[in-house]
Amino acid sequence: MYMTVILIFITVLAIMGTLKNKRSGNKPGYMIGGLFTLALIGVTLLAIYDEIVGIE
Repeated sequence: MYMTVILIFITVLAIMGTLKNKRSGNKPGYMIGGLFTLALIGVTLLAIYDEIVGIE
């Protein structure tokens, strides 16, 4: 359970960083951060699904 909470926290920070890169005009940082954020969102959603339903 605690790992899922940590993943959610890190995902929020990654989203904030990606949006900051977009606002500041840092295109390479925005692209790399955006890919990292998408992957992290996928892993976080999978972890939440595992907590609620359970993957067997």
